[in-house]
Amino acid sequence: MSPLRNAISAVGSKVKVLPEVARALETGRPVVALESTIVAHGMPYPQNIELAKEVSSILRERGVIPATIAVKDGIFRAGLEQDELENLAKAGEENRAIKCSSRDLPLMASNITTQQSSDETVQWGATTVAATMRLAHAANINTFVTGGTGGVHRGGELSLDISTDLIELSRTPVIVVSAGVKSILDVKRTLEVLETFGVPVGAWQSDEFPAFFSPESGVKTPSRFNDAMSVARAYISGRELGMDSGMLVAVPNHDPAGENVEKAIKEALHEAEAAGIEGRDVTPFILRTVNEKTGGDSLRSNMALVKNNAKVGADIAVAVSNVQSNCKTTIQSIQLPANDGDTSLSDSESTPASSKYSANDEVTSRVVCIGGSVIDIIAKASSKEKMIIGTSNPGKVFKSDGGVGRNVAEVLGRLGDKPLFYTSIGKDDGGEGILSRLADCGVLTSGASVSFADGVSASYVALLDDESDLVGGIADMDANQQIPTPSVKALSGVEFVLIDSNAPSRVMIESASNAAKAGASVFFEPTSVPKAKQICENDSFIKNVSYAFPNEDELLAMSNTSVEGESTTDDLEHVKHAASNLLGRMRSDSSAHVVVTLGPRGVLLASKSGGPDSSVEHTVFPAEAISKVSSNGAGDTLCGAFIHALLNGADEKQAVRFGMKAAILSLQYEDGAISPYI
Repeated sequence: MSPLRNAISAVGSKVKVLPEVARALETGRPVVALESTIVAHGMPYPQNIELAKEVSSILRERGVIPATIAVKDGIFRAGLEQDELENLAKAGEENRAIKCSSRDLPLMASNITTQQSSDETVQWGATTVAATMRLAHAANINTFVTGGTGGVHRGGELSLDISTDLIELSRTPVIVVSAGVKSILDVKRTLEVLETFGVPVGAWQSDEFPAFFSPESGVKTPSRFNDAMSVARAYISGRELGMDSGMLVAVPNHDPAGENVEKAIKEALHEAEAAGIEGRDVTPFILRTVNEKTGGDSLRSNMALVKNNAKVGADIAVAVSNVQSNCKTTIQSIQLPANDGDTSLSDSESTPASSKYSANDEVTSRVVCIGGSVIDIIAKASSKEKMIIGTSNPGKVFKSDGGVGRNVAEVLGRLGDKPLFYTSIGKDDGGEGILSRLADCGVLTSGASVSFADGVSASYVALLDDESDLVGGIADMDANQQIPTPSVKALSGVEFVLIDSNAPSRVMIESASNAAKAGASVFFEPTSVPKAKQICENDSFIKNVSYAFPNEDELLAMSNTSVEGESTTDDLEHVKHAASNLLGRMRSDSSAHVVVTLGPRGVLLASKSGGPDSSVEHTVFPAEAISKVSSNGAGDTLCGAFIHALLNGADEKQAVRFGMKAAILSLQYEDGAISPYI
């Protein structure tokens, strides 16, 4: 039984899941839950329905399905139709909706009258944070976006007025993305209670815990989340440990009206106390009063923070979905056949991390990688503002191991294939560190496969814009001139040989020739347009290549194909034509394949069988809608995972699908080219 059907069985026949949400959950697509109280009672009509539509659009633009949680006519709902959402938006002012916390769920499902619901016109139960968490979890939705969460009320140490939201966070494993606890509450005591309950709490890209309207509360955050993947990893780790608590991600609201709103809140709190307003009636009173005092600034700020939370929540939901769809799950889903002829080292025979390389020349593997080992320095502009060329921009700088050949070897090593890596490093700590970390990943090296060049190891500095796309880079690759060439004897028994264009042309040509003589299939990974064009003009190299992995620009250069005018998103005819041209020059005595990465358009696989009269088959694989952190290393991950799939008996189409799944993990990993979660 699927997780969704298990969830439905658990909460009974009264639950109703919107078909679109059900399909997403069944297929593993990310879904974000939304509370209904903010629609029914959080703001007036029509601003509430306008916000609901905008939030849904934000989620969908990021590849996430929205699911508004509510209770209607005693039935639990996960997802509402548009006309139902419109009805809910008007129901609060028309007294047809009541606030529904987790304690009210069984009462409303049983049509038991409460003090709120004595009026027969009540139709909707507008779920609070607590109730939304409970129903979202029942429907197998792991991420929930709201405005602000409840907490300990001011003076709560005497009144014991503590929101059920905190109790629910302690017992329901859902990620709650909010602007922190509502600013009318006691932030410090709220965090203390969450600590007591064992709830992981962190601020989004901030060292201070936010206070709803204001990014500043004067209270230090218990932890800090810098990106969506870190939230996803923490959440999954908690679930693997059997923890039932949720997780609170507090997103600062940087709307400029925050200071004025905070002042108005303090005044409204005094008025509420003087009027004897208590309990669940406090928040609506405060919001209405503050909105009047600020001339609508609070409403606009409230809407802005919810939309900002939706962006962050969508990214987190996508990251969780990607981590859950890890490589082990993917390889099972495409049913790769077991390989009985595996001659690679077993896990128990893996190279010790302390051994940077073997002094012996005799190291065997089913796959050999030949290429550059590069120290990557990536400068990424901040996503909060548009990058300006010609001046300094705020952002982050990361240092990591790179090089196409090294990247592919790392992917294969992490997937357990024990690749043998031919490379060259400088006589410096940077090079030694690269070899040590590769050994940790399961990559093999030997005295014959590693050359030590004079000077420093190869380095690459890349500049990424605010959308994480490459603006330009500088490469110091002198050390790569010493990459060694494996002999025919050294390649005996090897099935696949990967060559990147960091190696000198002589090494690439001789390595491809030796691989073909040894009976291995040659994979080519270009590293730039100029290098790709240069080496592919040499027939003695390209005639021995069975698999090529270019991007669109590299393909056009490799095939010497020109394009008239600009291509559209749906127009891939020029790419297919270029791939066919390139296949015509590749290995002719067996099948050959070109795997073209097309960014958000997906991947094109062009294949031909052996023989002079064979036709070319083109298959387009659409890309999944994801939140991208960095494109650096995604293509190398695709290539390495593709090879791994072939080693495990997959065909080329299965291998592309598997490679694309693995590439998503690297696309969402910020701290290096290759995700360690592959």
